[in-house]
Amino acid sequence: MGSERSKAGPGTGSMTSPYITRSVMDSAVGLILVQARERLNAMTISFFSEVAHHPTALWAAIAPGTLTHSMIQETGRFSLAVLNQKQAKIAMMCGSVSGREADKCSRLDLHKSPSGFVFLAGALASTGCVVRHSGTTGDHTIFVADIIEAELDSATLHLRQLLLSDLRH
Repeated sequence: MGSERSKAGPGTGSMTSPYITRSVMDSAVGLILVQARERLNAMTISFFSEVAHHPTALWAAIAPGTLTHSMIQETGRFSLAVLNQKQAKIAMMCGSVSGREADKCSRLDLHKSPSGFVFLAGALASTGCVVRHSGTTGDHTIFVADIIEAELDSATLHLRQLLLSDLRH
C-alpha cells in the first residue's frame, strides 16, 4: 500500500486500491504510525521488510504526497505495527482515508513505548524506528530505518500476519 489515497468500494467491504488489486506478490500488511508535535497519524502499508539484523533495520516505501511522508520527513522517526490476520478492519480503515481528512488514530488502541514511539495494541509486533537514509524509487520514497525499540504481543503468537490477499474478498 504505502498510500492514504485508497478507497473502500461501495458495499464490497474490500479496498479498491491498486496497491491491493494490482499487487504482483502477496505481502504482509502493517501500519506506519507517526507523531509530529501533537498530531498522530496511521497509514496502512504493505511495502516494508527487514533490511539487516546487525544493526537491526527495516525499509518502508511511502508515497511522497501523503501526510505520513511529510510527518516522517519532519520527525525522522516512525513506528511500524505488523498486523495480524484479525486486524483487517484496521487496515481497511487506515488505508481508505487520508489523515488530512480524518483522525484515524482516535479509533485505534495505541500506547506510547518507553522511548516515546506510538505502538498498536494487539499487533504481532510494533517497532520504533529512526530514519537512517531515504531515497526515491519510482513513485515512492524508501525510508531505511534503524529499529530502536520493539514490542511483541505474546497473545497474538498463534495468529499469522495479515496479508494483502486477506483484503481482497
